[in-house]
Amino acid sequence: MDYRHHLRPILVAITGMLAAGRFTSAQRDADQPPPFSDSSPLKLVAVTVQPANPGPDTVCKVQVRIRNGGKAPASDLSFRVTVNGQRLASYVNHNFGVPLAAGKDTDVPLFNFWSSEAGRLYPPDGRLVVEVRLIGGRWFADSVAKLSTGDVAPLPPPFSVTLVRGQK
Repeated sequence: MDYRHHLRPILVAITGMLAAGRFTSAQRDADQPPPFSDSSPLKLVAVTVQPANPGPDTVCKVQVRIRNGGKAPASDLSFRVTVNGQRLASYVNHNFGVPLAAGKDTDVPLFNFWSSEAGRLYPPDGRLVVEVRLIGGRWFADSVAKLSTGDVAPLPPPFSVTLVRGQK
């Protein structure tokens, strides 16, 4: 009796499982934020969230202040924003084209988020920890021509704020 015709589906299944394992491993590595350093010429100096004491199902407005201590303007900024450790999907694969002038502080408005949503319930203790991390940016020769001269490296440390539900 010839069993070879039974081996083909098994080999296809094993190949698929091995490929899926490599994919999830690569995906897991891609999910890691880039390293940061206190010596970065860019600094996240403030994160403002309004309202400062949100309750459940509240829209929160986010703004980050960035100090460019470098000698050139920067832009094409990518952020990773988490609320209580959960990433906000709206920041994935998005660049902010806000120019950061050399030697200046710049307020960058970010996307709004809900204090609670499907998959991220409002915490029973009413505390929301919002972390903003710069995960990419580019230096430019000047703010007019938009001629990129390279990636910002090293990147600055993240900045976190804790919001606590207000008294009723």
